[in-house]
Amino acid sequence: MKSGDDGSSVQALESALLRSDSAGAREILSGACNPDEPYACISTLIEPALRSIGEQWAGGDAALSQIYVSGRICEEYIHSLPLPVSGIRKDQPKIGIVVLEDFHTLGKETVLSSLHASGYRVEDYGAGITVPELLELIKRDEIEVLFVSTLMLRAALEIRHLMDGIHEKGIPVRVIVGGAPFLFDEQLWQEVGADAFAHDAAEAVGLLDEGIQ
Repeated sequence: MKSGDDGSSVQALESALLRSDSAGAREILSGACNPDEPYACISTLIEPALRSIGEQWAGGDAALSQIYVSGRICEEYIHSLPLPVSGIRKDQPKIGIVVLEDFHTLGKETVLSSLHASGYRVEDYGAGITVPELLELIKRDEIEVLFVSTLMLRAALEIRHLMDGIHEKGIPVRVIVGGAPFLFDEQLWQEVGADAFAHDAAEAVGLLDEGIQ
């Protein structure tokens, strides 16, 4: 964010998103984000605002439709950003990313954009993929690190079946999960057998940079 900006920008964006004010949200993002580092706003502005809206929904103070519209507004903004200029990293693992069963792609898009901005090449498997389909894809492409995003608890629990399939087929892949169910219950990623959990896009990139233990 630009020098001097603080939590007021997050609050302003959150308010615009809750009003479904696409033009207002874009104006806030354009004014608060550093044009030389546009992707930095994903972790400093967009994710905190969306996380707060998600918490309001969990507490009964926001509607699911507001989460959906907020996500679409932010997703459109992310897609409007210039392509990252970072060079592709050498000797990186083969990385995949997917939205398991859900069709809400904002979480995936924020992580994918941050990975691209950090120089990682990523295989994007899209949204609405089932466990059997995903197992075939990651085996075919020899994926070594898989990011899985979910919005609803039912989809998050399917990761347990994904991990069972990975072990049964002997696929050497590490699975990093993220999304609302894991934010609300920070033990859930361990319960479903995932290898790691990322709170946000910045943490997802950090897990790769540091190596997944």
